[in-house]
Amino acid sequence: MIDILIILLVPALKAVEGGSKNPLHWLAAIVAWVVDIIIAHTTWAFITGWPQKGEWTVSHTLERLCTTPSKDLPLYYALDRKINRVSPTGRHIKSVI
Repeated sequence: MIDILIILLVPALKAVEGGSKNPLHWLAAIVAWVVDIIIAHTTWAFITGWPQKGEWTVSHTLERLCTTPSKDLPLYYALDRKINRVSPTGRHIKSVI
């Protein structure tokens, strides 16, 4: 499931943040959003703990995790930077810019 999200990440971000009008990018965004919510409440929850109120996606959880002291902070920063690197705006996750 995470593989699907990784494959869909770039086209989905192009649609949502880059203003792409390509229908395939928007289809990728819809599918990625559903997969992201499932991952955030299953696999990701086992790694980082259950999402808090208002955290629906992995990105929402990363926003909080990158500002909370933890021994895993370098991992969260690395994931944040990687996601922001493929984001058209470079600011998908704003907690570590």
